[in-house]
Amino acid sequence: MQMSRHPVQIGNQVIDLVKLPEVAQQELVTFYEFLVFKYQGQTTRSQPEKHAILKAIFQEANGTLPVNYTFDRADLHER
Repeated sequence: MQMSRHPVQIGNQVIDLVKLPEVAQQELVTFYEFLVFKYQGQTTRSQPEKHAILKAIFQEANGTLPVNYTFDRADLHER
């Protein structure tokens, strides 16, 4: 596999794969592919889907949500 010879910058961090031995570079690529596979389904869950789930729970409990209801995490955890 041909790796890029340029460092990768992510925010303030710079990752220079050239500093790693070839076997470590391959392990890093394999781990990256694992993470992409693991989290690909989680990034697709959208706010409308979460809203639909919450709405179904309320309807099952004989309650209803307002039409323009938005889920606000800060309000939920406010004391």
